[in-house]
This record gives sequence, C-alpha cells and structure tokens, in this order.
Amino acid sequence: MQEHHAASFEMTQSQANLLIHLLSGLLRKTLKRLGELPERNEYRIMHILKSCDDVLIDGVERPIQRPQASDLQKACYSGKKNS
Repeated sequence: MQEHHAASFEMTQSQANLLIHLLSGLLRKTLKRLGELPERNEYRIMHILKSCDDVLIDGVERPIQRPQASDLQKACYSGKKNS
C-alpha cells in the first residue's frame, strides 16, 4: 500500500511511510479532541443505541486460521464459496 501511495504522490516509499505515521497520529488526536473516535466500550454503545431510531453498523472482516483437522474445519466453514 505504501508503494502505491508513494507512486500516486510522486514520492519515495520511505517518505510515504513517514507521512502516514505523522498524519495518522494527527488524525487520531483531532478525532479524539472532536469526540469522534470509534467507541470501544460496549456498555456506552448500548446506551447510545437506545436513543437512535436507525443504526448503520460498519465492520471489518478479519481472516481466521482454520484448523488442520478436517472434522474441526467443518465448524469453521461458513458455507460461502470464494469467487
């Protein structure tokens, strides 16, 4: 990804790395100051959701390591096929 960002902005990968780390820190501080950081406390989330009529939940799928044993793999199989 850093190579792509560097090429897009005509800079080296090391310059892109430096700017990514610098700007991500500034972004986090700004979001914290504005009270816009993602909430991580489940009880606070439940309290907030009680006052909302419509909720849009955005999440990220994370890969998991499947077990090597075939009988244990079945428990982890979602039934979806890769396309």
